[in-house]
Amino acid sequence: RLTELLDQGSLLINRRELNKAYEIFTQIIAADPNWSEAWNKRALVLYLMNRYQSSLDDIKITLILEPRHFGALSGQALNYIELKQYEKAIQSYKAAQKIYPTLDSAKKMIPELQEFIKDQAI
Repeated sequence: RLTELLDQGSLLINRRELNKAYEIFTQIIAADPNWSEAWNKRALVLYLMNRYQSSLDDIKITLILEPRHFGALSGQALNYIELKQYEKAIQSYKAAQKIYPTLDSAKKMIPELQEFIKDQAI
């Protein structure tokens, strides 16, 4: 049942029905607070709603439950970018890369962020 709800919530994300998706993932978390993927999906919804700090809060729980969740680490980096916390974003991407060395987003974004930080310092 919870897996079906997770799939339904993911479909709602694709349809951009974010409030409904948020409600479904919250329902799943209430039923099984130890399911890291429910927290991660809700974090994604919060990110898409521009609620970056709330997204980071859910990602923190995701990573407590599943420390090797490289998707959550990548999402964490995206939130940090939106919050203009570029050094933290780099650290999140590096942590994701340690788990998944061929992660394309990390390969691309780490040098871009480093260059951006360098340009900001000038």
